[in-house]
Amino acid sequence: MLWNGKYISFFRVRLYLRGAAWLSIIFFVLGHGLKSAKKNFCEKKMAKIFVIGTGPLLEKGVRKIGGHCLRTWHFVSPLLEDGHQISLVTLPIPNRDTPPEKFRESSEKRKVEGLVYTAVLKEEPSFLYPFLSREIERFRPDCILGINSHPSGVAARVAGAYPLWSDLNGWAMAEGQTRARLDQDDCFLSYFWRDERDAGRRSDRFSTVSKNQKLALLGELAALGRMNQFTFDYRFADVIENAVNPLFSDLPGANGEPQLRGKRIPQNAFVVLWSGGFNTWTNVNLLYEALARAMEKNERIYFVSTGGSIDGHDEITYTKFHKLLAASPHRKRFILLGWIEAELLPIVYSESDVGINVDAENYETLFGARNRITNMLAAGLPVITTLGTEISITIKEQRLGRTIPLNDSDAMAEAILEMAENSNQTREMAHASRQFALEQYSYPATTKPMREWAREPRLAPDNLEKTKQHPDEKNLLALWLSELEKTYALLQDRDVEKLLIAERDLALIREKPVFKLYKNIKGVLKKK
Repeated sequence: MLWNGKYISFFRVRLYLRGAAWLSIIFFVLGHGLKSAKKNFCEKKMAKIFVIGTGPLLEKGVRKIGGHCLRTWHFVSPLLEDGHQISLVTLPIPNRDTPPEKFRESSEKRKVEGLVYTAVLKEEPSFLYPFLSREIERFRPDCILGINSHPSGVAARVAGAYPLWSDLNGWAMAEGQTRARLDQDDCFLSYFWRDERDAGRRSDRFSTVSKNQKLALLGELAALGRMNQFTFDYRFADVIENAVNPLFSDLPGANGEPQLRGKRIPQNAFVVLWSGGFNTWTNVNLLYEALARAMEKNERIYFVSTGGSIDGHDEITYTKFHKLLAASPHRKRFILLGWIEAELLPIVYSESDVGINVDAENYETLFGARNRITNMLAAGLPVITTLGTEISITIKEQRLGRTIPLNDSDAMAEAILEMAENSNQTREMAHASRQFALEQYSYPATTKPMREWAREPRLAPDNLEKTKQHPDEKNLLALWLSELEKTYALLQDRDVEKLLIAERDLALIREKPVFKLYKNIKGVLKKK
């Protein structure tokens, strides 16, 4: 073959052609890969998300941590996994064990699993709201996320016109009612309603912890004027059930020295575990009576609890339980560990045989959820629970433990005895419980609706309409589209009780003879 005055062998031509073909394939693959990567990047649409949640998070040495704290990481962790940029501020739960020197500062920087976040130490409105407004202005997020009812209420007051997702983890009004019953005082109802009201009026999307709570929320939204012409076919709320915290998802007990067996209880003990706070809806009478009856018939049965009273919320129920134990002939078989370091919890779980949960008959039980049950299942503990919460119904349907009618201590005692005396069946339930929890209650599986919204956050249709009608107004809480909303908007940040007192005082003044004389003189002067 002749090319450019030279002979080129057929073999060499084949090499050139083969090289050109490979180059074409490489360029095609690279081009397709870049196009695919660009498509995936566009589909994911990473966002800057400003998050207000509850702390502390599960850091080393933390003792007092509630379901609201677990819920915060439940939402934040998958958002980080999805690649979003997160600015997190946590509001504190009351903790009487906090050293006084901690309160010299209003906030501090903390770090958990690579995320640096701000922990508010003193929740004083004069500090909190200006601080959050500055942080939002500095971060300039694409959207705002409130996790738990109180942080969501706070978020609603500082969100401006940013898209806002509020996670109302538990129905605040049912919780407020249980607190009112415990204290024999309704003063706290307005405190709980303020957060529920402001989150309901301002938020663009919601999540609840149960289907029942979602229905209660939709009723509230209707009363607040959010069920209007603009939101006729709008999806306001999704159910995000409690998820398994990673602390309990690995098989526990592999690391760490035993805390119970051979030290505080016999090696062959059958351990019934309670974990977490003794809250206003806990039926401690039933819990004690059932355990006492079971202990009378089986000397292997021991009760172990981690957690205790809830500072600033319920410091009565746990004290009541203590008093019941003090008179018990089996009191040495009740091991109350109190609030222990979080890293010790998996060890205690691994040394237990079954978990227990006891609820009283009230509206919180109907609308609420139980973190302790979710994490016990994941740790391989079948659960004995009263039947009331949605997860208790799941336990009954999936045969992941034993469910007992509310207020039936005899049935609970029998369930404890049955589990203690049928070790093979209990082990089978343990395996099924763990497998079910890890599949159904993972972070990614439960948070899917919220993560989809975070990729493309937007205002609810009625909030969008408000911005169109009032483009210069950034505080959407101050706006309304109907007379139903107008009342709430006008009363926003106003003390209704003070307004009523002022109205009463004004009416009394107008009845005074001096005021009537003044009005007459003023009328005569006007005529002149």
